[in-house]
Amino acid sequence: GPLAAGVLQSRLTLAQFVREEWWPRYAVPNLKPSTRRRYLEVWGTHLLPRIGDYQLREITPALVEDLCSQFRAAAVGVQTQRKALMLLQGILRRAVVRGLIPANPVSVVDKPRQPPTRRPQPLEPLKVESIRIRLRQRDATLVSMLAYAGLRPDEATSARWADLGERILHVHAGKTERARVVELLAPLAQDLAEWRLAMGRPSADTLIFPRDGGREWQLHDWQNWRRRIYQPGAAAAGVTGDMRPYRLRSSFVSLLLWEGRSLTYAADQAGHSVATLAGHYAGVMRELEDQPRTPAAEAIRNAREAARRAPDVRQARAGV
Repeated sequence: GPLAAGVLQSRLTLAQFVREEWWPRYAVPNLKPSTRRRYLEVWGTHLLPRIGDYQLREITPALVEDLCSQFRAAAVGVQTQRKALMLLQGILRRAVVRGLIPANPVSVVDKPRQPPTRRPQPLEPLKVESIRIRLRQRDATLVSMLAYAGLRPDEATSARWADLGERILHVHAGKTERARVVELLAPLAQDLAEWRLAMGRPSADTLIFPRDGGREWQLHDWQNWRRRIYQPGAAAAGVTGDMRPYRLRSSFVSLLLWEGRSLTYAADQAGHSVATLAGHYAGVMRELEDQPRTPAAEAIRNAREAARRAPDVRQARAGV
């Protein structure tokens, strides 16, 4: 009777539903390209191979629990497990809305606990400069943008010359959907001016850091840059522990706090809420309580001069 259509439709596999309904009718019109890229990676790597062939009506809370067990057995990271489950929950929420299943089976299953937030490990200016001096001009300037303007990776790689003023940078924050204006530290402004000149004074709508052929960065481009360029340079400079370029954001915040800037100013420049910054950088701020204040630009200039004089750098440049 009236249930027949729904029963027949619920025989759609999860993969079919994602391909025919969720992706074109929900993801494409409602999600940002960067979010869609992340979801595609999680879907293709962790969900499609494991449960893509199951019919919607076969996906039960017990099956979702078994999926969690598979993740743990495969040593999938907790953060990735959470992303996969939240993505699956969002997909099946759409199936509920379309009347294909009566309830969302993921919503009643306990998710892995969120791991503790990593304590900031800011790199001091000398370490940042030791990385930069080992890289080509484009890559060194990108490191400057991350460490001395506090940009997130997608903010730096999507920035265009039109966003750059004489002493400010307009940042389009994809994560928070809020724009902000970063006041450029003098050494970073100099780096950008020299890079623009080296590029032949490109037009305003050109990416500051274009990929080959002027194309925009994709997720794999960033991953390749991190693995092939940044991390070898960081390792050669003696960086240990967290080897993600994202770590450079905390370097920028620490520079502002070391300079004596207010918590409100630092939060505004980094695109944080004051509460988030206060909680995340509480340890850093305690370490700076009795320390003399140093202007950020001066600290960077001193670090550049020290990096140029470093014996290992001079030997590398001489081919020793």
